[in-house]
Amino acid sequence: MWRIGELAEEARRAAERPGMDGAEVMAHLGIGPGRHVGEALAHLLVLKRDEGDLERSELEARLDAWWAARS
Repeated sequence: MWRIGELAEEARRAAERPGMDGAEVMAHLGIGPGRHVGEALAHLLVLKRDEGDLERSELEARLDAWWAARS
C-alpha cells in the first residue's frame, strides 16, 4: 500500500510547474534557449516547493536575483 502513496507523490511532483515557463523566463531575462533556462526553471520550482505560489512580481524579482548571482 505504501508504494501507491510513493507513486502518487512522484506523479504529483512530476506535474508541478514553477510559475513561469521557459519562454517567459527567456523573455524576462532577455536570453535565448540553453541549459541556463532549465536551471532557472529548476530554481523557480524549488522556490515554489519551499514557499508556495508567489506573486508574479515576486517571482520575477527572485529570478532576477538568482540570475545576477550567477554572473
